[in-house]
Order: sequence, then C-alpha cells, then structure tokens
Amino acid sequence: MSVTYNIHPAFAADDASLLETDLTTCQLLVLVGKGSFNYVVYNPAARKFLALKSYRFAPQKATIADIEVIEQVFDTDKLLFTNFSDVLLAFDGGNSTLVPEMHFDPAIKKDYLHLIYPEQAQELVMADTISDQQMVNVYSVDKDLFGFLRKEFSTDKFSHVNTGLLKGYRFDNDYLELNGIIYLDIQQHKFTLTVYRFGKLLLQQEMNSQTGLDVVYHLINTIRQTGLDESQVKVKVGGPVTQDSQIYEELRRFVPKLEWVPRLTGFWYINKMEEIPGYYFNNLYSLALCV
Repeated sequence: MSVTYNIHPAFAADDASLLETDLTTCQLLVLVGKGSFNYVVYNPAARKFLALKSYRFAPQKATIADIEVIEQVFDTDKLLFTNFSDVLLAFDGGNSTLVPEMHFDPAIKKDYLHLIYPEQAQELVMADTISDQQMVNVYSVDKDLFGFLRKEFSTDKFSHVNTGLLKGYRFDNDYLELNGIIYLDIQQHKFTLTVYRFGKLLLQQEMNSQTGLDVVYHLINTIRQTGLDESQVKVKVGGPVTQDSQIYEELRRFVPKLEWVPRLTGFWYINKMEEIPGYYFNNLYSLALCV
C-alpha cells in the first residue's frame, strides 16, 4: 500500500502567472538525489531562470518508495505538466569517477567505475563527456529510478550533478588561482570537493559526512595530498549552508581564505531567486550548461 506524504517545496521561487505563460521554448532542468527532487525552468534564449522548486523528504530505504514520493510531487506541482522544449534529468548520488578523455573507451565504461567501487544491484552506468576539461565523468544511477523518470519526462537527455559543477566552476575566474582553489559543494550528509590549481583540475571527490569536523578533516587532508599551501589556498562553499551552521563555523576555524561560491555569472534570475543566496542552488543552476 502506498503512503501519502505531505508534499511542499522547501524552497520555491516562481510566479503564479507562469502557469498561463507559454513555456514551450523553455527547458526544465531536474536534479534528483537521495531525499530530494529539485528543478529550475530556464529560458535559453534570454539566458534567464524563471522558476525554482526544491522538495526535500526523508530518504527512503527502497527506490520504489522514493519513486512514490516523486509521483506525489508530480500530482501536486502543476508546473511540471508543461510541454517544455527540452528536459534534462540530472542525478545526485551513486558512485562516480573522472577518466581522462584521451583514455576513455565507452565499451568498457563499467570497468572504470568498478576499479574503485563494487558493482551495485540495479545499477546503470552512464558517462558525461566534459570536452573543455578533457574529462569523462563515469557514474551509476539506479535502473528503476532512471526508467521511471525517463518515462515520465519522455527525455533522452541526462547528466550527473558533478558534471554541472565542473562546468559551472569555470565561470568563476578564481579557478585560475595560482595558489589553488577548492570548491566545496555541501549537501545533506555528503559533500563534493573539487580542486583546481591555475586552471588545471587536480581532483574531484564525493564523500559522506555527519559533522562539520568530517568536512574539515577531508578538506585539510586533500590540501596536503595535492601539495597546496593551507595558508594560501582559497576555499569556496556552495550548497544549503548558513553562516551560523556548525559546518561553516568549523570551516571558519581552520580555513584562512573562506568565501561563498558566487551565483552562476552571465545569466539572469527572477527577483525571488535573487532573494535566495546564490550558492544555495549553484549545482542546480549549473545544469543549464549541460543541455
């Protein structure tokens, strides 16, 4: 028997008039994670984001339960009924690894992933080519979730959240920092570290965390492993983190050069989005670069 959930967006930035607006030239960019369903409506001609919704729910033990929650989001969110020009489905979660493009063979993409991670039940292995950084992001998604979303949205456009992050960070000139820069995308119970030095990608790694000290420990360890100077490297934080959060307080204690990831530059945002800190949904906005 299915369970009925009380579905309301944790964040919403839209306008009721959108339901009466022709959005058929717009794109729907969807980001699905464990316990989250997020999307933005994007007008590529105007390079403008028109709506944002973020739904949060308790992560379910079985994928079918996650699907039931997302089905109820569909039932309550009328904006999702729009016939968009394109729909991009992006996945946050599962295992992922970066492979140099020159060494990538699509026929053995599973092998790249399984050199690091054990094969999972109901696993589908996919790959995103990031040509401007000569990398391929190989990642896994759950087959049932993938099949459900693909059918619901009738799309063949897919991506991984880290692919969007890698593309988005290149819009921030600090990725050229001579002393190095580390971008931290902090989400619930996990975070992604992306390290550049003078424009060269050194590392991207996703890790689980329970406390701010977990994040600090892995951050400092990464700085030392990559040979960067702890006193000189810049660290920029993105994700739904507040200045008074325990994670941010711990980072302030140990990181001399700490800043927020800027809102993706070169794009326009409705006023309600401007009221939400830009770094909150940097991963979602960056999907506009993946379509």
